[in-house]
Parts: sequence; structure tokens; C-alpha cells
Amino acid sequence: MTIINTLKIYEELRTKFDDEQAKAITGVVEKSLEEYKENEKDFLVTKIEFKQASAELRKEMADLRAELIKWMFIFWAGQIGVITGILFAFFK
Repeated sequence: MTIINTLKIYEELRTKFDDEQAKAITGVVEKSLEEYKENEKDFLVTKIEFKQASAELRKEMADLRAELIKWMFIFWAGQIGVITGILFAFFK
């Protein structure tokens, strides 16, 4: 992560602007960096949060897999019932 030194920014701006303007610009940059640092927590994920989300996703996938197997069994049983009915109707 890059560390921005506002003192260097101030010194650089002081050569091109007067003292008050350089302080104002540096203050705005510093305030913006502080807001960024505070908001950074909202969109970055820690390793612990990632592991928790990964575990939740794995659990959901396992639940969906079980649900899919259940519905596949119901479908197969229904197909066997339909084929058996057709065969009984055909051979009578």
C-alpha cells in the first residue's frame, strides 16, 4: 500500500502557490485520504470474512446438491411409473 506524505505535497505546492493556498490544498488532500481510509473497510474483505463467506457458500452448495438429488429421484420414480403404465396398457 502506498503511503502519501502530505508534507512533501505541501512543500511541492508551496513552491508554486502562496503559503495559505498550499495549506488549503494539502488539507483537502489529507481529508480525502482520511475519508478513503475510513471507507476502505466497506469494500475490502479480510481473510476471516472471506473464509466465512466461503464456508457459507459451500454449505449452500451442499444443500442445493441434496435438493437436486431429491428431485432427480422423484423424476426417475415418476418416469418409471409412466413407462410401467404405458407397458401395462400396451400389453393388455
